[in-house]
Order: sequence, then structure tokens, then C-alpha cells
Amino acid sequence: MLKTISSSFALTTLCLLALTSCSSHNEFLKASSNELQIADDCRNTNKHLEMDCYDLISYKNSFAQLRLGLNAQLRGDFTEAIQRLNISKQKGNFYANAALADIYKNGFGVAVNNDEAVKLLEDTKEIDPIAAYRLSFYYLDKNKVEDALELLNYAAKNDVKAAQQELSKLYLNGEFIERNTDKSSYWQEQYEDTSANFANKIYGI
Repeated sequence: MLKTISSSFALTTLCLLALTSCSSHNEFLKASSNELQIADDCRNTNKHLEMDCYDLISYKNSFAQLRLGLNAQLRGDFTEAIQRLNISKQKGNFYANAALADIYKNGFGVAVNNDEAVKLLEDTKEIDPIAAYRLSFYYLDKNKVEDALELLNYAAKNDVKAAQQELSKLYLNGEFIERNTDKSSYWQEQYEDTSANFANKIYGI
């Protein structure tokens, strides 16, 4: 009896946590458009000036923190990168998850932790096309082909360039999926169309 009650309580707790997470993500989506626009006002051909601008607004702008974190990672300052990405995540910016997952997967300034990387991607796979794209490779490795292709399609349809290119290759080679040269050509054309790029929209790079 006690075991049944404990199991029910655990299940209820998990459901509540999931609902809380979804609610938090939805709230951020509603508010993020204005925040992203403010961060985009910092864009500059002079990257030093751009980073200085992000730094000035980073205390109140999670996209500025995200972009500063990615810049720190590119510079090899992984301590700063992890700190800024975590601040962005704590402010509700779930786009930081994929960037943090990359750090844990590759062991940038931390011990390699594939479980943590997958957990971060799983948490945002339905709302972040970049997370969906990166998680698709884990699914392919685990032979969860249908799930992987679903994630790849979601990412590709939302202008993740790497996902579009990957789908083009898969359809061309008939790997994991029936060969289809028309679909391969379609996704290659989408990949070459530079008018929309989700990574650039979010990461600013």
C-alpha cells in the first residue's frame, strides 16, 4: 500500500514538474520577442562594439547573456561561457540549453557528461529547433530512427541550416530513409537559401 502511494506521489510530482516547465517555457516565448529585438539592436559589424553593447544590457537581457556566453566559448573562456549561459537559462531562456549541452558533450571546461547534455536537449526539443537538431544524432545512434527524423524535419522546417543539409544528404544517400532525390534537392535548396537562418536569429552568429 505504502509503495503504491509513494509511486503515485512520485508520478504526480513528475507531472507537476513537467507542467511547470512547459508553463515557464510558454511564458518566455510570449515575452522573448521584445527581448530579442533589444539584443538585436546591439548587432554591429564591429564585434568588439557589439559585445560591449551586449554587456551593457546583459543584466536584464537573457539573449545578451546567451550571445556573450557563446562568444566566451569561442574565445576559449569556458568558465565565463558556462556562467553566462547558466544565467541566461535561469532567466528562462531555454535556447541556452543547446549551448550548454554542447559544452557538456565536448567537455569544454567541465568533465564530459553526455547524460547531462541529452537531458538539456530533451527538455527543449519541442520548442528549440537547434536542440531538436542536435538531439536527432543521439536518437540515430540509439537506432530511434523515426524520432530522429521527426526532430530533423522540425529543425529543418524552422530554418536550422545544418538540419536542412543533413536531410538533403539522408534523402540522397537513402540512409535511414527511403532514397528520394526530389526531397534531397528541395532541402539542399532550402539550405542554400540564406534569407532565413534560425541560429543567426537566436545566437546572433
